[in-house]
Amino acid sequence: MKKKIIIFNLLFCIVVIFVNYNYFNSKSRNAIAYNYAKNYIETNYAIARENLKSEEIYYMRGMGLFEVEVKDIETKNHYFFEVDINDDYSLYYIKDLTELHHKNQVH
Repeated sequence: MKKKIIIFNLLFCIVVIFVNYNYFNSKSRNAIAYNYAKNYIETNYAIARENLKSEEIYYMRGMGLFEVEVKDIETKNHYFFEVDINDDYSLYYIKDLTELHHKNQVH
């Protein structure tokens, strides 16, 4: 009976560690993708970082990409990006989808 309890506790601990690792890894990747989008907006649109707010960060599982929506608090403009990061959290590529999104909303 004691062996079963020890084995159950060991398996439970492994499951908890695995779930926590995946949860915090996904949160870290979301934050890093958002940070890359903020840097891109600050560099290319000359908007201060303090005026930016994350509206939505969506991870596309099959493709491994992040869809990031960022809102400028002052002008109420929305910016849309597709961000891909490597396993070491370095930027693989970032694609600005803002113009495409605005064209699709008009038509």
